[in-house]
Amino acid sequence: MPPTMNLDDLLLDVATSIEPSDADRKIIDKRYRELKTHLERPNSALSEFLKNDKSRIYPQGSISISATILSGEKDDRFDVDAMVEFDVPPNWSNRKPLDVLFEALQGFPGAQKIVRNTRCVTIHFAFMHMDVTIMDPESEPRTERVGEIFHSPDTGESDRIPANPYGFAYWFRKSVHFQEGVGSFAERVANRRIENSIDRLELSSPRAADQDDLPATIPPRFDAQQVVALKLIKRAFIVAYRNRGIKRPPSIYVTKKASDCGFEPLGLTSQVQRLAICLRDEMDKAIELVNGPDERNPTHIPDRINDRWPKHQMDRQTLRTVADEVTNCLEKAKSMSFTEVAKILSELFGENISGQAVEKHLQRREGSNASTSVVKGVGTVIPSAILTAPGLAKETRIVPDHHFHCENSNENEKDH
Repeated sequence: MPPTMNLDDLLLDVATSIEPSDADRKIIDKRYRELKTHLERPNSALSEFLKNDKSRIYPQGSISISATILSGEKDDRFDVDAMVEFDVPPNWSNRKPLDVLFEALQGFPGAQKIVRNTRCVTIHFAFMHMDVTIMDPESEPRTERVGEIFHSPDTGESDRIPANPYGFAYWFRKSVHFQEGVGSFAERVANRRIENSIDRLELSSPRAADQDDLPATIPPRFDAQQVVALKLIKRAFIVAYRNRGIKRPPSIYVTKKASDCGFEPLGLTSQVQRLAICLRDEMDKAIELVNGPDERNPTHIPDRINDRWPKHQMDRQTLRTVADEVTNCLEKAKSMSFTEVAKILSELFGENISGQAVEKHLQRREGSNASTSVVKGVGTVIPSAILTAPGLAKETRIVPDHHFHCENSNENEKDH
C-alpha cells in the first residue's frame, strides 16, 4: 500500500465536501439563465444591445473548469463568474459599461444586494455571489470570444483590459491529465461525491427543478486530478490568508500553475504538493528579481492574468511561505497517526470542513461505532475487531487523544 493512499482518501473527502452539490449546480445554472432573462427584459438598460446576434452571456472562471469551492472568509459561499459580451457603443466612456450594467441588474430575482466593483458588478445571494463582467468583443476576424473588459475604479482613470477567459478555460480543460472509465480517478471522485455532497443553496432557491428538461448552461464536471488538487490548494489558501491581512493571489494565476506543474502519478497528495512546490519555486524566482511573475493567457498573450497581483515583495514572500507550509504539512501527514492527520487537515482546510471529512472517512472505513486504530508510519485506519489477527497487533496502536499543530499555521479560529 503506498504511504499516501489513505491521505489521498481523506483529501478526496475534503475536496468533494467543499464543491457545489448537484442540486447547487442546478441552482447556479438557473441563475445564469435568469441573468440572461433579466438583462434582456424590455425595460433593461442593456436590452437593446443584447438583441444583437453576436451578444452572449456565459459562465467563466472556476465554474467553467469545475473548480468552484466554498470561498467565504467569514461565511461559506460559492463565487461564480459570468460574462456579458456585446458590442459596446464607441461613444461610451470606459466607466459607463459597468454603470449601465449595475443599473440593469437592479431587481434581480433573489438578490440580497448588488455591488459595483472595479471590473464587475456582484450579485449577492445567500451562500453565493455572482460576479458579472462586460466584454467588448474585438472586431472580426478574431479569436473566439477575445475582447476587452473594463477597469473602472472609484478614483483614477478607467481603462480597457485585453481578455479571453473563455479561451483560457478551454485551454485548461485540454491541458490537464484526465482519465475516465472503470477504476479511474474520475470514477473515484464521482463515487465519493455521492457520500460527501452537501446541498447549500437549495433553501434559498427552491425553484431549481423547473429547468430539468433544459440543456445545462454551466459546463459539466471535470474530475481531473489536477483540478481536485487545485480545489484543495485554493481552500488551503483561503484559510492561510484569513488572518494575514494581505491579498491572496488571483485564482486564475493558481489555476494556470495547476496545469503548468504537470500531472503527478503518485496520487492526489503528491499532486497538491507538486502544485504548492511549483508556486513556491515561482515565488523564489520573483523574490530574487523583485519583479513578476508576468503570467499570460496562453490563448491570448496580451491578457496578463495576474495584472493586479503581486503589488509588493510581501505578496510574493507570503505566497512562498504559504505554499511551503502546505507542502510541509502534507509531508508530515504521510507518516502520522490518524488523529494527527485529522489535526493537520483542520489546520489546512478549516475545522468544520476537515471535521466533516474525517467523520465521513471513519464511517466509511469502520462504521460509526467502531474504535479507531492506525498502522504506524502510514496512517491507515483499521477496525479494532481485527487487532488480534496474528502478526498485526504489534504493528498497530490505538489512536492517541492529543493535539498536533503544523508549524507556522495561522488558522486560529473555527471555520464557518
